[in-house]
Amino acid sequence: MRHRVRVRGLLAAATVMMVAASVPARADVTIGVVDMQRALNECNAGKKAKEQVRSKFERAQNQLKAQREELDRMRESYDKKALVVKEEERRTLEKDLEVRSTDFKRKYEDFQRDLKRTDGELTSGIVEQLYGIVNVYARERKFTVVLEASSGAIVYADSSVDVTDEVIKRHNAR
Repeated sequence: MRHRVRVRGLLAAATVMMVAASVPARADVTIGVVDMQRALNECNAGKKAKEQVRSKFERAQNQLKAQREELDRMRESYDKKALVVKEEERRTLEKDLEVRSTDFKRKYEDFQRDLKRTDGELTSGIVEQLYGIVNVYARERKFTVVLEASSGAIVYADSSVDVTDEVIKRHNAR
C-alpha cells in the first residue's frame, strides 16, 4: 500500500516536472488542485444521487434483514427438531435450510452489485460534468495543469491552489 502511494506521488511529481519543463522558460506555470470526490459529494446533484443510493440501500437492507430473521428462525427451529425427528425429515429440513441460506447469500451479493451499479449510474454523468467544469475553469484561469487530489497522488497542496469550491459552485449554478 505504501509503495503504491509513493509511486503515485512520484508519478504526479514527474508529471508536474514534465509539464513545467515543456512550458517555455519565461512562461509561468500555474498549478491547481481539485478534489473530485469532495466535489461529487458536496455538489447538489451529487448529494441528490447519494440520497437516492442511500434510500435504495435502506429499502433493500430492510428486506434482507427480514429474510435474515426468517432464516435465523428456521435455523433455530431446525436445531430444536434435529435431535427428535426421523433421519429423512431431518435431511429434508437441513436441505431446505441450506437452499434458503444459499438464496439469501445470492440476494445479498446481488444487492451489493446492484448498489454499486446504481451508484455508478447516478454519479458517472455528474463526474463527467465536473471534469468539464474543471476544464473550462482551468482554461479561463490559465492553469498549466490541474491535479486531482483524492487519487492519493498529492501529498501536499496549498489551499490557495484548491479549486474544488469553485467547481462545486459552478456545478450548482447550472
